[in-house]
Amino acid sequence: MKHKIGLAYLPGALPCFEGFGNLPTDIICEDGLVAGKPSSEILDMLIVPGGSLVESQTVKNGILREILKMSEVGKFVFGVCSGFQILSKRTDIGRLSAAPIIREGLGLLDVEFKPLICTDQVRATVVDKSYLTDNIGAEVRGFHCHTYGRISVGKSAKSILVSQTKRLNYRKDEQALVSGAANKEGNVVGTTVHSLLDQNPLIVEGITESLDISSEELQRIREENAKLQQKIKSEIGISTNICSKNQRAKKLQKAPLIVVTALCSGSGKTFIVTGLAAALKKRSFHVSVLKVGGDIRDLVPALYLIKEPIQCYSSIKIGESGWKPVFDAVHKAEKEYDFLIIEGAMSTFTGLLMDKVERPSSTVEVAAALGAATVVVVGCETEGIEGALVNTLNHVRLMQKLGLNVRGVIFNKMRMSYLTNEVRSLLTQALKNSGVELVGIVPRIDLVEGRGSIPEVEIRYEEFSFRALEIAEQYLDIDKIVSLATPSKKKMDYLAFSAKFKSALIEDYRFEKHR
Repeated sequence: MKHKIGLAYLPGALPCFEGFGNLPTDIICEDGLVAGKPSSEILDMLIVPGGSLVESQTVKNGILREILKMSEVGKFVFGVCSGFQILSKRTDIGRLSAAPIIREGLGLLDVEFKPLICTDQVRATVVDKSYLTDNIGAEVRGFHCHTYGRISVGKSAKSILVSQTKRLNYRKDEQALVSGAANKEGNVVGTTVHSLLDQNPLIVEGITESLDISSEELQRIREENAKLQQKIKSEIGISTNICSKNQRAKKLQKAPLIVVTALCSGSGKTFIVTGLAAALKKRSFHVSVLKVGGDIRDLVPALYLIKEPIQCYSSIKIGESGWKPVFDAVHKAEKEYDFLIIEGAMSTFTGLLMDKVERPSSTVEVAAALGAATVVVVGCETEGIEGALVNTLNHVRLMQKLGLNVRGVIFNKMRMSYLTNEVRSLLTQALKNSGVELVGIVPRIDLVEGRGSIPEVEIRYEEFSFRALEIAEQYLDIDKIVSLATPSKKKMDYLAFSAKFKSALIEDYRFEKHR
């Protein structure tokens, strides 16, 4: 095979977050070598994927040296999201910080990044030429999933893509943002548009023409890519030597699913979902994770471990946030996977009282619409186990009154010194009397409390994700959770459900007042 295209395979990178047009033929690890030789001598193009490379600072001198050499000799370098940041001058990762926190890049692109959240599907316009395409004015598609999307392009670089965004920093905000840049020589390119190569044949055609790849060789490249993907996906995470069992044969019936929700935001849903998804992959399940609402960043730690891509249906639409209607999303996912985990947004009921919005507008409506087995994550760090238990029982009672299929509870961030056998027995019995199972008691983990380990601020996937897997295998009853999951069942009248919720609140209040 004449041409070789490399894919950086580093801790903190997301080599399966997208398919990169099925072009990569070789993986490049921290030493920068391909089959023992410098990648700058072997490769025609190197792709640096997204991830937490800037926050984690996991890109070592070996591969950095090869990236610089490839740039110097005119070979193609392509960075996506965090990979783009590595090629840039610098990134301010100080979101929610009183002062900037600067991470220096290689400076191959005269570009600087600042915090700006965008997690939406986007259209982008080609505004200048590069080896990706010379078709100025063409429209391309993809999605944004980033925290540092405010890009300024200096004099020694050129903007090549501009995205039309609809939501920024969680709010409706239509803007045109620079989302791609190239150096003046045109051989180094970066973009914040994920799935650019997958969704746009125009871009793949541009690359193959620039590299003078024939249609016959492109077929051979894709055959090599299929082998590479199989190899990559057999490992959980990156450079761990933790392998999953062979995936189960896909059954013809619907895949079972669970909805993971919480009493309040900050309870640890993402941490639990990440560990559970990886534990299921180790048990040979072909598992998919979906997110209620638009913040798909919450899915990335799980995808880092299970090596699955973001799909067009990964985000379930609620109100004005999200991508696909709930039934469209789930029906597509259950055709491809044999176990689905849906992570809720904020608390179970958040958004249910909102008027004049498109329904559904809350996690509880999504769970009810699907008739889905629901597991509630309960944070214990502020109210202790006593307050957490009381709130859980009230929460579960209201969910059941609304007809939800509540099946399990996970107490998270528990001070384990309080967990005597008597307390565990009390928790188990109290939940059992309410018709739900205790499926896990997870200790308070210092890792998830600090900056650098919170998806909404910044995150180091290799630390957050593997701690989540370790905790899930030690403290969750994985087999019981699997047994609770059931396929989706039914549809519902969202307006009637909202009215039923309001009525249930008033009835409970009257009962307490006049008892």
